[in-house]
Amino acid sequence: MPATLRVLLDDDSFPLRVLTALDDRVLDRPVSWVHSSDLMDPTPWLEPGNLLLTNGAQFSSEPDADDATEYCRRLRAHGVVGLGFATQIIHDRVPDAVVRAGESADLPIVEIADRAPFIRIIRLVADIIAADRAARLSWLLDAQRAVARAAVRDDGLREILQTLSRVLGAWVELYDAVGGRLSLPGLRSAPVGAEVEVGRDVRRLLERRTAASLTVPAAGHALLQTIGQSSRLRGVLAVGGAEPLDPAGKELVTTVVALASIALEQQRGVQTSLRGVRAGVVEMLLDGHGDTARRVADSAIGGLPAEPYLIGVLRGASATPGLLDELDLVSSDPRRLFSAERGDDVVVLVAEGAGDVLAALADRRGLAVGTARHDEGADLAPDFRRAAQAARDAPPGTVRAYADLARRGLVGALRERGGEVLARSLLEPLDAFPPAERQRLKESARVWLEANGAWDPAARALGIHRHTLRARLTQLEGLLRLDLSTFAARAELWAALEFSDDGG
Repeated sequence: MPATLRVLLDDDSFPLRVLTALDDRVLDRPVSWVHSSDLMDPTPWLEPGNLLLTNGAQFSSEPDADDATEYCRRLRAHGVVGLGFATQIIHDRVPDAVVRAGESADLPIVEIADRAPFIRIIRLVADIIAADRAARLSWLLDAQRAVARAAVRDDGLREILQTLSRVLGAWVELYDAVGGRLSLPGLRSAPVGAEVEVGRDVRRLLERRTAASLTVPAAGHALLQTIGQSSRLRGVLAVGGAEPLDPAGKELVTTVVALASIALEQQRGVQTSLRGVRAGVVEMLLDGHGDTARRVADSAIGGLPAEPYLIGVLRGASATPGLLDELDLVSSDPRRLFSAERGDDVVVLVAEGAGDVLAALADRRGLAVGTARHDEGADLAPDFRRAAQAARDAPPGTVRAYADLARRGLVGALRERGGEVLARSLLEPLDAFPPAERQRLKESARVWLEANGAWDPAARALGIHRHTLRARLTQLEGLLRLDLSTFAARAELWAALEFSDDGG
């Protein structure tokens, strides 16, 4: 329990009484020490958080209001938490001007009656401070032991951070070496408003390229601490809560940063080897050796998601700074999420119900992600190709499911990928004709194609002679340089008519 004015007032050993009408919260300001002085300006000998005691020798019985106001404002501006004014020594009561000045300056004025010795008040505060320091030291030792136990568990880094969050009652964020926030399931994250400020200052810290710490007042006095050596920073740990961290809390964060640095360095070599194993497992799965791949995965990395699962392709993501480190942390349970590099891409296998991890990853890092469902007993290679196709179709920062792509059909996909541009290019020679003639040629071709190239049904539908229809199609062949006796040319003409601005 820290020393405060409220603690002193609640102690019946002293005849203390608050004279100023102030907000009740000021009584809970921590008292760092007690000092006594009768100087008109004692601030050179005071520190913020001090409680000042005086017998009022610097004031006359009716002090000047301006002098009293200046005196109280000077103390409060210096960080003094209260003024204890002894009576029955020089003054029978605390002068009204001093009380009014204290109220104006937000400085509590406490009357000390019955000639109570200052030394007893000082000794009581000293005992409270010593007891509080001992309690915080005991708390720190217990917290450090809890963190140390967490460090030796499986997935030690996440366990360390979760323990830190729990014992501090604070949110904890981990950032990689380029300032990207790492998503760690089960870890309490920063409020949305604080996250922007913290992210900006994390990047400022990393730009210095040296080990350092920083407090972010705009984010509730969150503490930022770099991880790793100045020559090779591994990231930044951010911790914040409703109240700023006290010295014991900051010391615990320092302990966690040291353990996190060791954990990350140890994981780097292990994860580099495991990435090679995971890449090999993916190749075996795609080559149809699923049983062998699962045996290797079970023995080397802890398994794979159970079928059915989602296969995802993160297009061109293998070179994204910090992404592989984040996936190493996120995929600590490979039965929930498994990841591996494949060329420029990253392949992930995600258990049912965990797909939101991909959406958050894509949004935060601006990745184009495609997914496809893989059912039990099915060949993985076709599903991989479907996911890769969906990834090529996905805008940056989004996840595109192959099922949504397939629902649009081939024409829908071509339309979204710029089919109209190619259609206009193919049909451009018709622009030389008047609109009515151009439309007549297009309509004749469309009806003939819908009749599967049968002349008589198409001519009857158009209300013209079949020789007239033949002439129109021959003219169209010459203009467009297509051999309409072939299926490929007919398909191309049909697609162009579907995509043309005045067709469809």
